[in-house]
Formats: sequence, structure tokens, C-alpha cells
Amino acid sequence: MFDAMEAIGLDTLKATRTLQAAGFDAAQAEALVTVLGGPVLGSVATREDVRDVRVALRDLRTELKAEFDGLRTELKTEVDGLRTELKTEIDGVRTELKTEIDGVRTELKTEIDGVRTELKAEIEGVRAEFKTDIGQLREESAGMRGDIALLGQEMAELRSEVSEVRLHARGHVTKAQMYRLLLVQATVIVGLVVGLQQLL
Repeated sequence: MFDAMEAIGLDTLKATRTLQAAGFDAAQAEALVTVLGGPVLGSVATREDVRDVRVALRDLRTELKAEFDGLRTELKTEVDGLRTELKTEIDGVRTELKTEIDGVRTELKTEIDGVRTELKAEIEGVRAEFKTDIGQLREESAGMRGDIALLGQEMAELRSEVSEVRLHARGHVTKAQMYRLLLVQATVIVGLVVGLQQLL
């Protein structure tokens, strides 16, 4: 018992001598030191206790490290699996969207080609119609020019005849005859105008 007390720094010999100097005999002093030293010894950790605690802490550290390593490995495996799963899903979505986009592109290209062909055919039809109309207008214009030339000749002839009639009838023409000549001339002019309107 005294050896244990000395191990924790309690000077039992000094305590016993102090008690003997105070009037206790050797047996009483030793008994008192033993009684008072017991609780102190029970509440103070020895070197062995400290060593045991250190060993326990080291074991606990090793155990916790192993658990953390296991948890890290498990979480890493789960994360890797999740990453692979998400990558697979993303690749699937990318492939699906690419297929849809290619389909839409092909569909739109087909529609555009159809519209282009249709518009090209319509343009060619309009061009052909215009060519036909222009040809007809040219033919009609040529005919109108000929008719106008003929009308001009007829007008010239009529004027010539009127001039001749005036020369021959000078002094012999009455007002009634003059009115008749004017009426004939007006009738010819009206006929020419009506003819031109019909041609136009």
C-alpha cells in the first residue's frame, strides 16, 4: 500500500513521522496514513492507468480510422456508381435528342425541297404565261400598226378626195352639198375612231 502511495508521489514516511511527532504512536500513525491515503490512491491514476488509457485511445483511433476508411471507400463506391449511372442516362438522353434533331432536320429539308420545287414550277409557269402574253401582245401590236397604217392611208385618200371635190366644186357647191361632204368626212372619221377602239 505504501509502495502504491509512493508511486503517486505521497511521502508516507514523512506523514507517519509527522503524526508521531504530534503524539501518535507508530501503529496509530501508520494506520492513519493508510486510512487517509486509500481514497487518494483510489482517485489518482497510476502510470499503468495512463498507459492503459493511451493504449485504449490508440486502439480507438485505429478502430475509428478503419471505420472512416471503410466509410470513405463505401461512399466513393456509391459516388462512382452514381456518376456512372448519371453518365449513362446523360448519354442516352443525348443520343435520343440527337436522333430527334436529325429526324426534324430531315423532315424540314424534305419540306423545304418540296416548297422549292413547287415554287420553281410555279415560276416557270408564270414565265411561260408571260412569254405567251408578250408574244400575243407583239402580234396584236404588229396588227394594230398595220391597221393604223391602213387607216392613215384611207384618211390621206379621203383628204385628197375632199380636196379634189372642193377644187371642182368651187363656185358650184351649195351649202347643202358642203354639209354632205362634211357629213361624209365626219362619218369616215367616226368609223376610224370606232375601229381603233375595237383594236385596242
